[in-house]
Amino acid sequence: MNEFDDTLHGLSENLRKQKEIDSDKAWTQLSRKITFLSFRVKAWNITRTAAVILLPLFLLHQYVIQPNLKITPPEMITLVSAPGMVTKAVLPDGSEVWLNAQSELTYPQRFTGKERTVQVSGEAYFKVVADKKNRFNVVMPDDITVSAFGTEFNIHAYNDEPGYHVTLARGNIEVAATRSMKKETLAVGQKAVLMPETGEMNIVQADTYVETAWVDGKMVFRREKLETIAQKLSRKFGVVILLEGEALKDYEYTATFTDETLEDVLDLLQRSAPIIYSISRQEQRANSTFTQRIVTIKSNKR
Repeated sequence: MNEFDDTLHGLSENLRKQKEIDSDKAWTQLSRKITFLSFRVKAWNITRTAAVILLPLFLLHQYVIQPNLKITPPEMITLVSAPGMVTKAVLPDGSEVWLNAQSELTYPQRFTGKERTVQVSGEAYFKVVADKKNRFNVVMPDDITVSAFGTEFNIHAYNDEPGYHVTLARGNIEVAATRSMKKETLAVGQKAVLMPETGEMNIVQADTYVETAWVDGKMVFRREKLETIAQKLSRKFGVVILLEGEALKDYEYTATFTDETLEDVLDLLQRSAPIIYSISRQEQRANSTFTQRIVTIKSNKR
């Protein structure tokens, strides 16, 4: 085969191969490739533009706005119960609190975090909404804390009394005294008696009716000393009661009072023991307020 024949054979072979090419399929593949390359270019341009816009905003938030943001703590609410009054409060979580006379409760407008914490001084009865994830803490004077998840209990913690009482009516609670590092868990019907000066804590059985009757407006005494009765009458009626003579403090009474006046209560006490009492008249001050009435109780023995 000469050179001419080789050339002719090559041209024939190329022509045969060209006829075998599927032009439609080839054009489809080329179009897809062009579309993909075009999309990749557009995506890159969009990403670059977004980065140019978002980066300054991120830097502005991270180094200018964020450092100047201040987390505002919830507003605190303080509720004070006046002499002779029993005041009820509903806390942000729905828990209910009854405050006895001359008692104070402080709580946040809303509870945040995993613990619900309030502060109390005086006497209060708590009916806590159950929440196993969020502990309920009541901080008493002298860093004594009562903790629960859902229960009912009474706290008696007046600053002018030597001892505090915590009585459990339902559920279970934990009482912790920071000063002595003591911690006790109460069962229903038990009472923790705490001495804040020493941190001493004793667990005793309690009469929950006697401890909590004040919520229903009653005063219940079971072999109660006159000194303790005088303290309770003083808060309930907003008077000053003076006991003249140490022997009077040891007089004991058993009684239940509901809607009696101060004079009614004193008359009944006078009939049950050799005592007499007198009540001073209120005097008006220069600022138009009045002085407290003073009740003086003396022995009637001769």
